[in-house]
Amino acid sequence: MKDRTALIVGAANDIGGAISVRFAKLGARVVLIDTNRQKLDTVSALVAAAGGEAEVIAIDGADSGAVKSTVDGIAGKHGSIDILVNAIDHRDGVPITEGTVETWERSLKENITPLVSFSLNVIPVMKNKKYGRIVNIGSLDYLGTPKQANYSAAKSAIFGLTRSFALELAKDGITVNQILKGDVKTAECPLSPEEEEKGAARLPVQRLGKPEDIAYAAAYFASGLSGYVTGQNLIVCGGKSIYSSMSA
Repeated sequence: MKDRTALIVGAANDIGGAISVRFAKLGARVVLIDTNRQKLDTVSALVAAAGGEAEVIAIDGADSGAVKSTVDGIAGKHGSIDILVNAIDHRDGVPITEGTVETWERSLKENITPLVSFSLNVIPVMKNKKYGRIVNIGSLDYLGTPKQANYSAAKSAIFGLTRSFALELAKDGITVNQILKGDVKTAECPLSPEEEEKGAARLPVQRLGKPEDIAYAAAYFASGLSGYVTGQNLIVCGGKSIYSSMSA
């Protein structure tokens, strides 16, 4: 990834942060994007500690005007945007009987709108260079999860978006792939030692995932080595998807 420019949308969460550090270690210029400036500064410090440099931009990814001006500014400064990672993740699922239309609208706005907005603005930049890597971070919850219908629906949308974008953009040298994360231990979803032990025991690998596990997979999809791989959905779940029913 040396000298590639990578936008990490959702860089303030643990998985987005791990991806940012991994890409910087591989030589990419990383641009960290999210709503929380303080958390972005923390990730920027981690990137610096890993020997890289990061730009920090705090905006609301659901604000289409702010997204367009941000993408235009980055493309103008660096001459290209080679990699886009959509890592925003708002887990806000509720039981069906407790949900409202507003609940569903919020899930789509927070999980899907930034992904679409950044993609639509970055794709023309990539087309001009006949090169691009788009990596979407989804969730195994796209299969359906009790008391998470609105969240699962939003994650299911990423599945269709990834495949459809890939089909349209392949001829332009742009690949589009998704990572479906399983049970990953993050600060956003804190667990007690007992909960972590119980969760790990349910998995074939006998441990919960780490943000770095997702970052390693993202690095492959974002690299020059993956030019013949597009429209794919890689499940990184410690084997959970092999046997587990999401409805259990």
